[in-house]
Amino acid sequence: MERLIVDGYNIIHAWPSLKSLMNESLEAARDRLIDRLGVYGQVTGAEVTVVFDAHRTTSMTNSEESNQGVRVIFTRKGHSADHAIERLAYAATAGEDPLTVATSDRFQSDLVRGMGGAVISALELERRVLVAEKDLGRTVEKYR
Repeated sequence: MERLIVDGYNIIHAWPSLKSLMNESLEAARDRLIDRLGVYGQVTGAEVTVVFDAHRTTSMTNSEESNQGVRVIFTRKGHSADHAIERLAYAATAGEDPLTVATSDRFQSDLVRGMGGAVISALELERRVLVAEKDLGRTVEKYR
């Protein structure tokens, strides 16, 4: 099973539909990304984790929840999503399943590749999510 770790805000800023939604509401953009990643996970069977930087939080610990089958992590105060992704990627590379990190951050990409993980850009993730959404649409139509 593929394990996919997503750099949340990096993706939101790279996908035009989410970036425009962010102008209305950061929460709405995050929710839409999680919804779409949930579809991707359901269709592909991937284990999906999305990481967001702490946003105006005073929390001293990371917060974690599951939303539509997607593991959602908000970093604690003073910690970046990059740092959390590095830790997750390091732990994941010890496992048997392939690891992919979705980010367009070059430093992050180099680090993950150095650990033996694969990296896809924000635009490649969007392409894969669109394919999964179309597959789900076809499956729904087939059963109507």
